[in-house]
Amino acid sequence: MAFDLNKNDGIKTAPSKFDLSKGEIEKPAGRSRGWLIGLFGILVGGAGIWYYAAGKTDPAAKASTSNVSSDPASVVVPAEPAKEKVSGMDTMALAQVKSPIIKEDSISKTGPNPAFAKLAIKALKALNHTVPVTFVQGSSSFASTNNSIIKRIIAYLIKNPEASIHLDGYASSDGPIALNEQISQARADAFKNHLMALNIEANRITATGKGIENPIASNHTASGRKKNRRVEITLL
Repeated sequence: MAFDLNKNDGIKTAPSKFDLSKGEIEKPAGRSRGWLIGLFGILVGGAGIWYYAAGKTDPAAKASTSNVSSDPASVVVPAEPAKEKVSGMDTMALAQVKSPIIKEDSISKTGPNPAFAKLAIKALKALNHTVPVTFVQGSSSFASTNNSIIKRIIAYLIKNPEASIHLDGYASSDGPIALNEQISQARADAFKNHLMALNIEANRITATGKGIENPIASNHTASGRKKNRRVEITLL
């Protein structure tokens, strides 16, 4: 049963503020929801502008973002420093080429210089069987020395560290044969000691006494016997 409190006797009146009729109160939802959406849009737009401005002004951020790739295969991983190359050859190989060991190997493979070998043979022929010293009669003391020959012997042995020298000591026919053999050995040993004093190793020198063998002059004259009291060399 409804009670209509509005007295309407045909006179139009303003609707009462108290409407007891069952009706839904109108809510201004549309206007408030639009306001919220607009505020959210302003906030999002402002954040986007700030982010874009910060990215352009910060070089470090720009560089870091430009180097990052979403593709894992394209990410550059720092590797060990590569060997410096010079004209297609790395420095290690270049250092090996410059090293003395490589140079010696290359020389040994190519073999000795023919010109140098000829000079060495010529030096041997020129020095072999020469007489660097002569001796006092009946003694191992030097009577004379040929310094030019001695210098050449020393130079050859220094330039050829694998070379060695053999000494033959001789005597004249004066005196007994047995004594002359002893004197000839003493003369060879005396010149060996002289070479050792000039820094030639003892193991590179052999010395033998030959007695009165192989005279280079006549033993019937004093000048001839003087020449026979000698040492002869052979380079090996």
